[in-house]
Amino acid sequence: MAQLFEVAAQFPTVIYSALLGIVVVYWVIGLFGIVDLNLTGDIDADVDADVDGSVGGLAGLMLTFGLTGVPFTLVISIIILICWLLSFYMQFYLLTWLPDGWLYYVLGAVADFIVFLVALPITAVVIRPLKGMFKSVETTTSHNLVGKDATVATGQVTETFGQARVFNDGAEILLDVRCAPEHSIKMGDKVLLIDYEKDQHAYIVAPYSS
Repeated sequence: MAQLFEVAAQFPTVIYSALLGIVVVYWVIGLFGIVDLNLTGDIDADVDADVDGSVGGLAGLMLTFGLTGVPFTLVISIIILICWLLSFYMQFYLLTWLPDGWLYYVLGAVADFIVFLVALPITAVVIRPLKGMFKSVETTTSHNLVGKDATVATGQVTETFGQARVFNDGAEILLDVRCAPEHSIKMGDKVLLIDYEKDQHAYIVAPYSS
């Protein structure tokens, strides 16, 4: 264990170690409902907003490698995890034999970039079985979910934050939800989907009384 932390703290692995730490903290606080995990949006939805424009940057790169159909936050998390694993073993088996100095840091930086490129097709293979398990909010709106009941999945629901689970056609869907300030809605509460705000890509909910 001590050796694991030692390698993880060395350059260039330490870069992905720091990113992995951020990812772990993000998912932990997300499970407690402090932040929105954004499990309803993916790269496809972002690109569809401007199909006539050119797609570049990270979104274009992810489209090139087929990293679509799965929530963006999950894809990024898997990429960082795979990058960390590849960087760790490259550090342990290869870079550790290089003498310390400017050449080591140059090769380390190049190694990190190569690791990122290698991680992209690996991630595409990993997420392939997950495609179809997630549905974007834009997809679910066509099923007219207004009027259905759901269960709150985050710590609370406010005017600007919240998620809830709803069953539709036998599948469980995680939706972004919002509520009026006079309502006090917390995790596990039953709510009713009363409206859909297209601008926010979120459903308006109210406490549900069976």
